[in-house]
Amino acid sequence: MVDEKFDVLVAGAGLGGLSTAALLAKDEGKKVLVVEREQDTGGRMHHFKGDEIREAEDYLGPLRASRGRLAHSIPDLDTILDQKLLAGYSFELGMHDIVNGAHSRMVHILNHLGVPVEIVPLKACGFWRDGVLHQLERGSFPWFEKQDHLEMKEILGEMLRMPIEEVREANRISLLDFLAPRTQNPKVLEFFDILGAFTVGMNSARELSAGEFILATRMPMSAGLHFADGTLGQMGGESFMQMAFNLADVIRQHGGDVRTGQTVQTVLVEDDVAKGLRVTDANGNTHDLLAETVVLNVPAVLAVEKLIPREALQAEFVEHVRGLKSGGAFAPIYGLGKSVIDIPGMLFTKVPVDDPALPDGVVLGYEAHSLFVEGKAPAGKEIIECWIGLSTEKLRELERAGKLVMLAETITDFMKASHPGFADALEWALFPAIDGVTSVQPTPEQAWDGMLDPKCPGVEGLYFVGDSVKNYGQFMDGVAYTALLTTDAITGKSYLEEILPPYQREV
Repeated sequence: MVDEKFDVLVAGAGLGGLSTAALLAKDEGKKVLVVEREQDTGGRMHHFKGDEIREAEDYLGPLRASRGRLAHSIPDLDTILDQKLLAGYSFELGMHDIVNGAHSRMVHILNHLGVPVEIVPLKACGFWRDGVLHQLERGSFPWFEKQDHLEMKEILGEMLRMPIEEVREANRISLLDFLAPRTQNPKVLEFFDILGAFTVGMNSARELSAGEFILATRMPMSAGLHFADGTLGQMGGESFMQMAFNLADVIRQHGGDVRTGQTVQTVLVEDDVAKGLRVTDANGNTHDLLAETVVLNVPAVLAVEKLIPREALQAEFVEHVRGLKSGGAFAPIYGLGKSVIDIPGMLFTKVPVDDPALPDGVVLGYEAHSLFVEGKAPAGKEIIECWIGLSTEKLRELERAGKLVMLAETITDFMKASHPGFADALEWALFPAIDGVTSVQPTPEQAWDGMLDPKCPGVEGLYFVGDSVKNYGQFMDGVAYTALLTTDAITGKSYLEEILPPYQREV
């Protein structure tokens, strides 16, 4: 095949790659091509419609493509499909919310590009304490005594006012170590443990970077948001996939393209300069795509191990990337014949686990999406999507020991005990486990400084985008930050300042 020439090539059609490509196409007038190995855009996002899952592979294929597997199900998957139990439901590959809701970085990018989406803000939140589910409201924490509330507010106030230089220093300590000299109040420590772990997608305040939590918490606070009033958001219709569709439309409308079913074999490098990509299409044909700028929207470990010629990379950089620790998720999904939850928002708790592999239990967040998003469940029924953030290493350890089924049963037992009617209403459940949900966990060792700069060291014209790149906020919001950071590195301009408010670009 004849080589094709472009201004910019992007490998990977996740939100980071698509955002960078759309900005370069529309605002910079670049001829951009995005190539994606899978048949769909959106990266690790995938929106399932139960009516379209007719065979096991319809579910397992997209799950596998996102480094996931089905650890357990109720009943077995074949029975679920034979009995058409998923009919009328829609759900995500792993539970998604958009942090900062309608004020998120991703929304700012889409608005800037002229392709806005509608966000459904969550207007409620629940917190379990001593077996009681409390509904949060602004200024109201029903399980706190007055002194508890004052201590919590004092710590949050300090976090909000802290100079950025001190926040950077706090990147290197855990949230638990940050809190220790400020309070030993068990209720306050528990609150920050659960809130911190869920905000950062990890399982304990002892694991996550204090600086990362502070920065991630300051964004919604500065925007006037609250967990019970807009900090989280959902989407109807095609769900978060609509963001990917809109970005792809921008690219195509401005002379570029997005091609799926394209497997990148290698980055073409000559004399330490990126020249393009060697790609194999869905028909097995291999050809070269040429460009002066190449952007990799893939996990850094994959880029280093599989895509960039080893001789082009600095040994120290390779070793650093190999040592990065990623974060995973265990994300149960329950389909119920009737509604058993009446709070239309995120519910938080810590669930004890009777196993030494998880001595601190697990932080669980869950939402009955059918309460506030149309089309999530058939009329009169309910879908509950859950999130437990664990390191990829811990997920694999549990899997090797055969303990993911135990974890599924523990969460199901919690649901049965906590929500009357759950056991009788349960019709089906899926328990996916997903590696590498965040490519670089924001631990004290890795937060910010351990993440990659957008420009690949030693190779001119080669850039990274996605959650391997320096960001704070993680997930969709963090990826949006990296898209702007990478676009700035390519253009020498400051899209960060142009598109984001100051409180979303502190570092």
